[in-house]
Amino acid sequence: MAKRISKALNDVQLRKWVAAGQPLAKSDGDGLTFTLSTAGVAAWALRYRIGGRRKELTLGRYPDMSIKDARDEASEKRAQINKGIDVALERQRQKARQAASWTVRELVREYERKVAPGLSPITLRGRTGLIADLVNRFGTFAVSDVTYEDAHTWLDGIAQERGFHAANNTRKAAMAVFKHAVARRRAIANHFGDVDMGTVMARPATRKRVRLDANELRVFLSGLKTVDETDALAWRIMLVTGVRAGEMISAEWRDMHLDAAEWRIPREKIKTRSDMREDHFVIPLPTEACDWLRRLHQLAAGSNWVLPARVYRSGDKPADHERILARLKNYTADLEGCRPIVLHDLRSTMRSHLTSTLNVRIEVAERCLNHKLAGLLGIYDASDYLEERASALSRWASYLDSIERAGGNVIALQQRARK
Repeated sequence: MAKRISKALNDVQLRKWVAAGQPLAKSDGDGLTFTLSTAGVAAWALRYRIGGRRKELTLGRYPDMSIKDARDEASEKRAQINKGIDVALERQRQKARQAASWTVRELVREYERKVAPGLSPITLRGRTGLIADLVNRFGTFAVSDVTYEDAHTWLDGIAQERGFHAANNTRKAAMAVFKHAVARRRAIANHFGDVDMGTVMARPATRKRVRLDANELRVFLSGLKTVDETDALAWRIMLVTGVRAGEMISAEWRDMHLDAAEWRIPREKIKTRSDMREDHFVIPLPTEACDWLRRLHQLAAGSNWVLPARVYRSGDKPADHERILARLKNYTADLEGCRPIVLHDLRSTMRSHLTSTLNVRIEVAERCLNHKLAGLLGIYDASDYLEERASALSRWASYLDSIERAGGNVIALQQRARK
């Protein structure tokens, strides 16, 4: 065994260096080195040569690993090196073997701990249930045992039972989890990403947005007295403000400033947040919308959410998007004189009427929906048009109220609204 140098390190020196916080590397002899990083992390490393190449193996952190333990560990590793074993390479192989033995359930737990906190609330809520489906199907599988055939067969079954989009959304969630697995060397391939949805099921034709005309709006609004009050109020608010379904469902009472007649949607709750310059998008609320929100606050019964889940098993949760969508589809499917619609059609109806019926300027109408203005206008026009948007939404709310109260005489109302 090589003779240890006489100037070996001691705890007094180590504590002094750690307290000073300056990056350094100090040898204890025979390749054992004490290091202190720029981030203040103190650790033991063994520096050695094998096959003519210089290598390094981290043994542990100080003070978790004492000087004595570091010297003992280094001695064991040197004995392996003398036998021709590359201890750093062997450490990597051991980690790879351990990672490959992880189950999908363990992988998901790590994903939820390390990746999920960085997702937007809307993305996280949409992905949570789909990831639970992944665990239900593959939870006991070793990550490395999930094959392309497994992924394809599972997605095919979902497509046959629940349709193309359900299968495609499930694929995206599973693909995100296995992308993390590949990045963390817990899998060598992302088989969910390899699945071409065209081999599972033909993509349905893109649905055209529905823009309800004045007569359909009258039918839609007049019939709301027959549905659940929370649903009716939520749909009215979405129609008047033009918010996305995700923004409505993720709304919390702390976002509402009804005395100021404002709904301040935080950046992280907005789909197009990458285009935003501000931390919030402010929606100026018409008087009618404030009244509807105050009633929803009563119906929420202390929930933090504007639209709380009707039944929740573990704490206060927001309403489920798919259930609200299903109730709207069922409601409009039975309305004579109004085409069936989805939640986003409330937004497209509002946008269309702002310009075609109320003669609102295009840039103001676009900003009402928090759309980025196109071309050079979007680059040079940084205006939020808050006052103009407040006026437009107030006129829109009044127009809808007039339609609802007018009975069948809506053509004259449209003509007056354009003036």
